[in-house]
Amino acid sequence: MKIKTIIFLEFLLFISCNADRKQKSELVEKETKVKTEKLLDTINADNYNVLFFKPNDSEYEKLLEKYGEDSGINEVDADFGFYINRVYDSLSKTDLKIKIVTERIIKLKMSDGTIFFDRINNEDGYYGIIFNQPNCEPRIESGVMTGIGILQMLSDYNKNCK
Repeated sequence: MKIKTIIFLEFLLFISCNADRKQKSELVEKETKVKTEKLLDTINADNYNVLFFKPNDSEYEKLLEKYGEDSGINEVDADFGFYINRVYDSLSKTDLKIKIVTERIIKLKMSDGTIFFDRINNEDGYYGIIFNQPNCEPRIESGVMTGIGILQMLSDYNKNCK
């Protein structure tokens, strides 16, 4: 009788361990999938001097659903697009590398290491600019600015970047 009980308990333990392993495996797979999705939606800022960041189409639609048509989000998006396109046109005639990005994660090299700026979880807003030079700390500016304001900020950043 003792042998049957011991075998039965070992069998239960074996089943329990397999179930735990399966749950742990599923959790690891889920975490890996999330990390992989974020990595796939990452841009390296080292390759650019100016990055304009904004919501992608599906994020924009979610913002409209969340805040409504009367929230002003349409005007914010239109103003941001208008001003950055004018600045983009001006800067494209220089040797600066510029890009308009909708990737969620922006990888930035800082003096104390690399950071991953999550544009969706940016408390300061969904729209903005990152100024970046190899010998300076990147500068993140959130919000919508006029073309002149953007160019002035870039000029100030470059002056202080030596």
